[in-house]
Amino acid sequence: MQFMRRAVPFVFSSIAFCLATAFLHGQATPRSILDKGVAITGLTAANGPGFHIKANYTLYDRGNESESGTLEEWASGPWTWHRVYTEKKQAGSEWSLKHGDAVMTKGAKLNFVMLDARVATPLTNPLYYLVNYGSNADLNNQAGTFGGLTLDCLTVGNAASLAGKVDPDLLYPTMCFDETDSTLRYVKTTYRLTTYANFKPLGNRSVATKMDVNYGGKQDVAAEITTLEPLASGDQAQVAPSGKTVPEPYNHMATDAPLVSTHISECEYPMSAQTNHESGIIMVPVVIHKDGSVKSNGGGFGGPPDLNEAASDCVGGWKYEPFKLDGQPVDVAETLIITYNNGPFKGQPGYASQPPAPGAAK
Repeated sequence: MQFMRRAVPFVFSSIAFCLATAFLHGQATPRSILDKGVAITGLTAANGPGFHIKANYTLYDRGNESESGTLEEWASGPWTWHRVYTEKKQAGSEWSLKHGDAVMTKGAKLNFVMLDARVATPLTNPLYYLVNYGSNADLNNQAGTFGGLTLDCLTVGNAASLAGKVDPDLLYPTMCFDETDSTLRYVKTTYRLTTYANFKPLGNRSVATKMDVNYGGKQDVAAEITTLEPLASGDQAQVAPSGKTVPEPYNHMATDAPLVSTHISECEYPMSAQTNHESGIIMVPVVIHKDGSVKSNGGGFGGPPDLNEAASDCVGGWKYEPFKLDGQPVDVAETLIITYNNGPFKGQPGYASQPPAPGAAK
């Protein structure tokens, strides 16, 4: 039996991502399509092989290149791995011992929260958000063609009700799988389009060695795996921590429960900023401790120096409800987004794990 599916318009800012109408063949259901895709996608599945990869990455800020570097990772399981990030001026390592338990090189200045969220996680575990797809998720399939491929694109019809207070885009993006081989080709939200290409086999997985991320119609991340191989017996020791390390707080992700503030004070607008009529979007890496207190984790960046300093000093007086992982309070790392617009900052901050719509903050 064959039946027609409605064409899917993917309007992505200035990019028109449209699927022409096509036939869906056979008796495939949305859940069976997802199961086939899950069976081969990414490197960090419970039944996936231990692996060693090297990858190059480039990060962009509003379409302009901001940083580039390399990622090398050795992994023996989904939550046991060692990552080394190397950039032009700095490098650092982090190790995951189990879910929610990680350490990092003592004195490392890299923002591992940001790097993991933008590079390592979507590159090695493209379906990380599937933790939200329980049996109550109403999966729908829309089939079509794009770029010479016939795709099965899965959406969650009841995403808004399941997401609660969280943007459903962050928890339930659209996933497009190649109908021929079930490889994941596109992950799409309202503003973000992640494209996967150049697949190579490793064990029972089909690994995309090239990833491109477009946000708001502009390049956001480009990454390419240059070495892809099973974890050699001689490299097993790489997975275990070495040298001087310190505990690393849990990296807050879009798929986690949202952070809940209990006290957000106004951030002053320095006199020097008033004199120079300065504005800017300030990024402040922080650690929210188990008791809800906030500590700046390296100082603010992204704007004029005096605003960076003011924002970093301000957040130290904020409070949050303790963040819980597996029912237990843990230290959690996040990057707060504070917008100065020719005056003091008032209201709620943004969060790097839940980025605002392009142009939302002026």
